[in-house]
Amino acid sequence: MKRFTLTEVEPPVPEGLSCRFFLADRVQTDRLTVLVVSFEGEYPDGSLGNGHAAYIATSTLLGLKAFDADCAILDFRAMTYRWGNSLLQVFQDVAQFRDAGCEPGEPPFPVLAVTSERSRAAFLSLVTPTGQPAPDWHFDDIDEAVAHGVRKAREWLDFI
Repeated sequence: MKRFTLTEVEPPVPEGLSCRFFLADRVQTDRLTVLVVSFEGEYPDGSLGNGHAAYIATSTLLGLKAFDADCAILDFRAMTYRWGNSLLQVFQDVAQFRDAGCEPGEPPFPVLAVTSERSRAAFLSLVTPTGQPAPDWHFDDIDEAVAHGVRKAREWLDFI
């Protein structure tokens, strides 16, 4: 039988972007696990950001699984983002992971986003149809996002 050579590998981490995980205090969140996935650095424009988008999605899925989160908050306040639709991959991947097999009328797994002046305009142009208000899952303030996340997580958990 042929012997195959195995090479140890690590998932790629794109240059100029880092990720950290935070959990909101469970005493303050009614014992719910609210995961904040925080990204810092530069997201390159257009298709140059594809690897960064994959890293954001992969990191978020890792956090969801590792911490058994009831809600995910994507914290883009420290990330510069100007344009590139691959950033939507994180929402698609979380939906596939958490919402697969949902019942009709079941609320989706809560995913929220927090931005700052470094990413807000471009992010909102990506996720908001022209002439529509910003989505109710977008925030400028992390505390407001956590409070909303707790409410949405409770709705999601009460249904399942």
